Amino acid sequence: MIQDLGGKWVLLTGAASGIGKETCLLLAKEGCNFVLADIDEGGLEKLAEELRSLGSEVLYKKTDVTDKGQIAALAEDVKERIGSIDILVNNAGIGCSAALKDTSDETWERLLNINLFSAIHMVKAFLPDMIEKGVGQIVNISTGQVFYPVPTWGAYAASKAALATYSECLTWELKHLGINVTTVFPGLVSTPFYDAVEARNFGQKFVLWWIRSLGSAPEKTAAKIVEGIKRRKRRVIRSRINWLTYYFRRTAPPPFELAGEILARALCE
Repeated sequence: MIQDLGGKWVLLTGAASGIGKETCLLLAKEGCNFVLADIDEGGLEKLAEELRSLGSEVLYKKTDVTDKGQIAALAEDVKERIGSIDILVNNAGIGCSAALKDTSDETWERLLNINLFSAIHMVKAFLPDMIEKGVGQIVNISTGQVFYPVPTWGAYAASKAALATYSECLTWELKHLGINVTTVFPGLVSTPFYDAVEARNFGQKFVLWWIRSLGSAPEKTAAKIVEGIKRRKRRVIRSRINWLTYYFRRTAPPPFELAGEILARALCE
């Protein structure tokens, strides 16, 4: 059954650009209202203006999702101003391109704090009100690399795979409480996400160029996310590459093992 999103309040992290921004613009056309969170305050202001021009009510707050105090402050603001949200979209995330042996402790901590723990803390902050109402939806944005992690993206893939596992378990634990959980596995998407990723050699630079040049537009992934929300889907798997790796890595593993070895040699040197 397709749910009517008109009047629903959506909280979306990492809202100021890329998939987050495009998801908000599409949800606005469905009649949603918004709580926007991002560290880019200027980007939030611009998006808020766009959404209001589409008829949405908008609250926005510059928020570092790695800071539990700022998440608590955001939850307090939401409770005071609108009461509670209906849909939580944990979209904030960062990437990293480096061989695992070269990935520093600081990089690991930053990846895990943004890609995993921010979602966990956001759920802890906003889930109690959903449970009290007996209805709600949580959307966690993982990655297609859960199905086939690319060498030199191991730390990123591990952090997002942990988010996927958390999200899948959350699905079972909350279903009987009236809360739906959707896990999203995007494919290659050309967004500002990759602008902050440092390439260390020619192979890694080529991969980033390839993604920027051939990756799909964020609007396409946003459309799949909105469809997943409307249909309360458990999983949203975006792109043919994800579907191929999802199925064939399990049924015909040798080609994928060989590809992993070849990619590792090309990207790690």
